[in-house]
Amino acid sequence: METRPNPYTTQAPAEDVWVGYAVARFGNATFYDVLTSLLSDVDLDGLSEAIDEFGLEMVAEQALRALVDRGKLHADEAAASAEEDRILDADADASPTVHAVTVADLADEFTRLGLTSSASSCG
Repeated sequence: METRPNPYTTQAPAEDVWVGYAVARFGNATFYDVLTSLLSDVDLDGLSEAIDEFGLEMVAEQALRALVDRGKLHADEAAASAEEDRILDADADASPTVHAVTVADLADEFTRLGLTSSASSCG
């Protein structure tokens, strides 16, 4: 996942993405499980470097956009609800749950993972 801002991604898109929606197939997935799954293929060292260079919020915004662009998160509640319905149609035993993931959630997770320097997390 590309999380490093560049000249093409450092400006806000026409429509800001502040929330993405994850659909967990089974209702027993916690929010932490969802975040862990979303970030499983992220280069943490590269993410830490990007945070040092561009700031936590900008990198969290870029990460959220990238997760939506890659289809790991839905851009709106309607799309997440449609996915929830699709899962139920395919498997009556499933109990899908929609989790809203915000830029702040990603920033908090990056901080929890120790990806921020003390200087960038205190400002």
